[in-house]
Amino acid sequence: KAPLIQGDDQQLRQVIHNLLQNAQDAQEGKEGGRVTLRTEYSETSKRVRLIVRDNGSGFPEHILKRAFEPYVTTKVKGTGLGLAVVKKIADEHGARIDISNRVSDGVVQGAQVSLSFAVVAYQHIQ
Repeated sequence: KAPLIQGDDQQLRQVIHNLLQNAQDAQEGKEGGRVTLRTEYSETSKRVRLIVRDNGSGFPEHILKRAFEPYVTTKVKGTGLGLAVVKKIADEHGARIDISNRVSDGVVQGAQVSLSFAVVAYQHIQ
């Protein structure tokens, strides 16, 4: 079980929504599409990591380098604001954000976005 992080629940809900929507959209028309969402705690860094993975087509290289810029998108109907909003909220929460393609044997197997949050300094047990 991961410890608590501190943040604005509406904004963090928006982050999760945007990441899940992007992961789902990346698999449009693909048979056997899968999205996973998980958290993990690092005792060493004292941070909780939120990881969203998909098994879609991944990010084109030119998009990967600019993914957090507004209006950058690969979608026909996309606005290109989803990851820009995620980045802004992550920055406001002091979170680190990483984006990458998942590669196995030189073949892109999907994408991964992860955010790393500092944990609450003290926690109340309920």
